[in-house]
This record gives sequence, C-alpha cells and structure tokens, in this order.
Amino acid sequence: MYQPKFEKDIRCPLEYGLDVFGGKWKSRIICVLAHQSTLQYSELRGEMANITDAMLVLNLKELMANGMVALM
Repeated sequence: MYQPKFEKDIRCPLEYGLDVFGGKWKSRIICVLAHQSTLQYSELRGEMANITDAMLVLNLKELMANGMVALM
C-alpha cells in the first residue's frame, strides 16, 4: 500500500487557501454567500446552477468545518 513520504503539513498560506477553497463549488458558494449574506438552504440551492444536493451539502459541511460558513 502506498504511504506518503511526508506527513501532510501545510505551512504556506497559499497551500492552506487552496485546501480550504479548492474544488469547483466552494469558491462559488462563498461568492453567492458574500453577495447575498444570509440564505436558507433552498435559496442557496436556487442560486447555484448545476450542483447536486449531495455536492452542495458536502461542500457546506467542509466549509463549516473550516469555520468559513456558519448556521444561523
């Protein structure tokens, strides 16, 4: 089984930013929330085109775990 040579240790701010905001949907979710501020899930879902419910929930959970999005 493959084992990485080094432990995952993010020290570079750019690398951290890519880890938090990387991916296709996270940056789009942040942009919609920055423009609209507080939205209900159904409103956010309506603003996002071509995303499945499963992907939206997964990305929201990851953003909440990183402290970027909060429930109100």
